[in-house]
Amino acid sequence: MRDQTTEIVQGEVFLLGGVEQIDERISWYPADDRGKFVAYNSYLLRSGNDCLLVESGAAAHHAIIREQLRSQLRDGDSFKRIAVTRNEPECVCNIPNLVKDFGIEAVHSAPQMSALQFFPSDSAESRSESFDKRSTELLMLEFGVQCIAADEGESISINGQVRLEPFKTPLRVLPSLWLHDSHTRTLFCSDIFCSSVSERPEIRTNSDVLSKDEMTALMLRELAIKFEWLSRGRLGGIIETLEDYFAKRDIEILAPTRGQVILGADAVDSRLRALIEAMKMLDARDLPLHASSALSR
Repeated sequence: MRDQTTEIVQGEVFLLGGVEQIDERISWYPADDRGKFVAYNSYLLRSGNDCLLVESGAAAHHAIIREQLRSQLRDGDSFKRIAVTRNEPECVCNIPNLVKDFGIEAVHSAPQMSALQFFPSDSAESRSESFDKRSTELLMLEFGVQCIAADEGESISINGQVRLEPFKTPLRVLPSLWLHDSHTRTLFCSDIFCSSVSERPEIRTNSDVLSKDEMTALMLRELAIKFEWLSRGRLGGIIETLEDYFAKRDIEILAPTRGQVILGADAVDSRLRALIEAMKMLDARDLPLHASSALSR
């Protein structure tokens, strides 16, 4: 079922969202993935009667996500907040629908936007400030919600318990956050580790442990499609930052914005190691990034 809800952590983390068949319109996947299925993920986190949604999901999946939420929310639950990893359409465009359907009041979001954003306004003051720290606030006000800045050193609580730790990942195109939940050992990793797609739409998770060479090749392919700038960068500082980040956190679930959710310590570890290895290869110029697609076949 394309509209199924999957319990990722018993009673605490639920996978929502819709699935699309990959064709030429979906540019983040190579031609040999066409005909397969990619999920656009939202995650419902629960602690007691307090609930938080990570990623709003795609507006095209509005009806699916609405019914999934209705099936999971119980009498007495408080569901008033969303957290997003990026202020980009696949993460935020369904917010107005959720405001209408569930009375969402606030969104935890990175306190900056990209200069590509446009905010219609008759206020000269708002226009003049629309690309500084107020930009996210302005966007969320357009959506009808309060913006709560999610920044490093801050945390996001559920039912009074600290649950999500924001991290400004250096592996990005536009401003992005990763959100780590130490309680469930889950990393909500936004638009990285998204390459796992499915032969059938109902397959939403993946626990495969591939060989080092296979996993590194897949990671190089993913980086080539999404983060082409890495082929021209000096990556030592980014690699060091990510190695330190992974070493200090217990991660057994990778929860990306799209693609399969990666479950299990071994499956996760193989992907974290492959990311670091791929970036070290690129930094040493051992392999041009554009060659990674050929290597991965």
